[in-house]
Amino acid sequence: MDISQILVNSLVRGAELSLLAIGLTMVYDILKFANFAHTDYAVLGAFFAYTFNRIIGLNLIFSVILAVFFTGIAGIYIDKAIFKRLRMIGAKPVTLMITSLGIAIALRNIMRLIWTSHAKTYAVPLHKPFEILGARITPLQIGIIVVGLLSMITFHLVLHRTTFGKALRAISDNSDLANACAIDSEKMIRRLWFLASAYGVIGGSMIAMEHLLYPRLGFDIIIPVFCATILGGIGNPYGAMLGALTLALAENLILALDLAPLINLGGFFDVGSIQISTGYKPAISFMILIIVLLFKPTGILRKK
Repeated sequence: MDISQILVNSLVRGAELSLLAIGLTMVYDILKFANFAHTDYAVLGAFFAYTFNRIIGLNLIFSVILAVFFTGIAGIYIDKAIFKRLRMIGAKPVTLMITSLGIAIALRNIMRLIWTSHAKTYAVPLHKPFEILGARITPLQIGIIVVGLLSMITFHLVLHRTTFGKALRAISDNSDLANACAIDSEKMIRRLWFLASAYGVIGGSMIAMEHLLYPRLGFDIIIPVFCATILGGIGNPYGAMLGALTLALAENLILALDLAPLINLGGFFDVGSIQISTGYKPAISFMILIIVLLFKPTGILRKK
């Protein structure tokens, strides 16, 4: 595979994963637990978008915007009904993490009940791919890269130019001091759930648009999302973006690698081209995750 094609594929994959990783790392940074239901929130939003787009017949972009709103509200109410109660009784992070795993399983089965297990697609028209510097890229993939870039810029502006963003950073640095300064932590947490769910829906919808939408999708992408988050430095949103791009590049480089020269021992055996199947992409993410945890558990951009 040409290096330009590897870079294009990595940008598309990185844009999708970064939006999911941002939401995951924000929740961890503020609430101090790994939310295993995060990718299932994203898939729930993708199914909302599918309903608005394919069943009701709304424009795809407007469908995703509506899905962001409904999934954000769902995230707030799940927090109010479950996580807030656990916080009030002083539940440990491991309890919150296991609870999120239960919520993920529940959401997955609810989606199966409502939308069945059959794979679904959005009303995305097929277009002939463009060729840019030897790489083939579709209009949909260009849109994914642009939306990912704009979403990251928007996140930076929200984090540094709004009262909400400044309050979140204050709670992250010192929650007790933030409360003493009259910052309503619970109100900020509700907004955090909405924002994390919103970014998850955008990322999940982009993955579903490029591939397929099915209830198990959240489970299938949870390892790459966690890997990107930990690789970049869990708790650091900019690290999540960098980790997603790094993971995407590593995946595509390994998939493009020809193992024949290694196996034929310099020509001793007559072996044709050997490449790793794309079906092993989750295994690549898992191996990278293990290596990072063993040798640099703080990630690339350690949270200060």
